[in-house]
Amino acid sequence: MSAPAGFPARLLRLRADAGMTQKDLAKASGMSVPQIARYETGTSKPRMTALVKLAKALNVEVSDIQASEDEPETIELQLQNIDTGESTPFALPKYMVEELEQEADSRDVSLEVILVSTIKLALNKNKGVTKSFDEVVAEVAEEHSKFPPE
Repeated sequence: MSAPAGFPARLLRLRADAGMTQKDLAKASGMSVPQIARYETGTSKPRMTALVKLAKALNVEVSDIQASEDEPETIELQLQNIDTGESTPFALPKYMVEELEQEADSRDVSLEVILVSTIKLALNKNKGVTKSFDEVVAEVAEEHSKFPPE
């Protein structure tokens, strides 16, 4: 899912940061899923009462949601746990996703391989393991080839 810059992107990012789907946010806020979707696509703007409900459901201040003028266009992605099949939403600015897609294309791997490699590189760095990005991409691509998409 993609959200235009400003409030829609801020709401999508806050929801994803909370690990919530639109359905989760709808339930927590007492709103409908279609209404949450309208806010995130920018086809509808919430009134103050809705902002209060959203902020409470996301455990943030109303001002955190409203301060959205600098929020770039955002894309929601899903991380899927191979073992459980559960997915967790996360959001990145659209320009960043496009850069990652270009990197994936230049290396002839999937966006998923680049994302997992980036995460793995950061985790390795925290553990003191020094590997180049190319090495990590090769490892992840090899692992990924064992689990073809369904």
